[in-house]
Amino acid sequence: YHSEGVVATGHPDCTIRLWDMRTSSSSNTKPSSLVVDTTFRPSHKAWVSQVAWSRVNAYHLSSTSYDGTVKLWDIRSTNPLYSVRVFPKEEKGLTFGVSDDRFLFAGGTDCVLKMLKV
Repeated sequence: YHSEGVVATGHPDCTIRLWDMRTSSSSNTKPSSLVVDTTFRPSHKAWVSQVAWSRVNAYHLSSTSYDGTVKLWDIRSTNPLYSVRVFPKEEKGLTFGVSDDRFLFAGGTDCVLKMLKV
C-alpha cells in the first residue's frame, strides 16, 4: 500500500530516493513518462540496504542500512520520523516492513527478529 507509481530505492551513497513513475498525457500528445527524482536528506551513515513501504499508510516507508539503524520516513518530509540503532555496525539489517503504524519488524545477520514500537 503506497502511492501508486512511486518507487523508493536505497543507495550506496547513504540516501533514499523516490521515483515518480506516473504518466502524463494531454489530448493532443501521446502519453509521456515523467520520472521525478526526490532525494531524502542523507541520514544513514552507510549503504542503505533496503526500503519497505508501510502496509497501512501511503506516506510511510522504512529503511535499514549497513550502519545498523532502522528509520521510519514520511515521504512528505526529507528527514526521518524515527531512527533506532537495532544492530551492531558490522551486521546487515533487513526491514520486513511496517505492519501497522505502531510496530516495525527487522532482522539481521544475528538471526533474531526484532519488533520495534514506533
